[in-house]
Amino acid sequence: MRTRSLPLLLLLPLIAVPVLADDVYLVNGRKFEGVIAETTDTQVRIRMQGGTLSLPKEQVLRVDQGDSNLAEYLRRKDLLKKNPTARAGDWLELSRWAHGRELDQAARESALAAAVLDPKLESLGPVLRGYGYVLDPQLDRWIPYADSMRRRGFVQVNGQWISREEYQARLQAQEEENARRYAARQEAARAAREDRLAALAELSLVRQMSQQPAEPSPYPYSPYGFPFSGYVVVAPGFGGGGHHRPPHGQMGPVGFTHIPGSLIPGSLFPESN
Repeated sequence: MRTRSLPLLLLLPLIAVPVLADDVYLVNGRKFEGVIAETTDTQVRIRMQGGTLSLPKEQVLRVDQGDSNLAEYLRRKDLLKKNPTARAGDWLELSRWAHGRELDQAARESALAAAVLDPKLESLGPVLRGYGYVLDPQLDRWIPYADSMRRRGFVQVNGQWISREEYQARLQAQEEENARRYAARQEAARAAREDRLAALAELSLVRQMSQQPAEPSPYPYSPYGFPFSGYVVVAPGFGGGGHHRPPHGQMGPVGFTHIPGSLIPGSLFPESN
């Protein structure tokens, strides 16, 4: 193993020069703080942790210059990229420096650069695992935890990693449950449809019965009308002879029996022979 030279990062403070960091204010009220702004005749180029953004100059209200940790990080990063002797440990030190200044994206970027040079570098694991990376032994490099789980045959369902067999079993159970619910809905709809048809048939039958004419009276002629409803029928006696005479004051045809409700007098109970 080669003897490591003095880490380059230890020399950086000795050669550091003041670096300006900017706060960019836009016309629409937005603001970018702690960035590197490069102004040209037509646009303003803004360098930040996430990348570079170029805006038309007329959209920028003003640019306030000042010191910035991001600017210092970008300067150190450029020095490491230009140095062919930079090692994984140098990038790891830059990652720690950025993390201490709350530049998390820059810290992750530097740690990944260190992992490319030496995936098994001591003290690199805790840093990258903190950003959700794991060392894949087959690939011999650090990859996102989700990619590692997929490579091992796991499937993420509702935030939980399960095996493909368990996933297929859950999927089949869900399909069976969906089929059962569908069949239940179909049966309920069929029963409701039959109930509606039965109600319609009953309503139709009631309408037909209400529209049928009343049955004719068995007596073709009823000359005496009942004062309340219908007719009063006067029928011959139940067999009383001609010798029957009604009581005094009840004059009526001989041999006729008085029907209750009738206006024609007669014997209520005819005498027998």
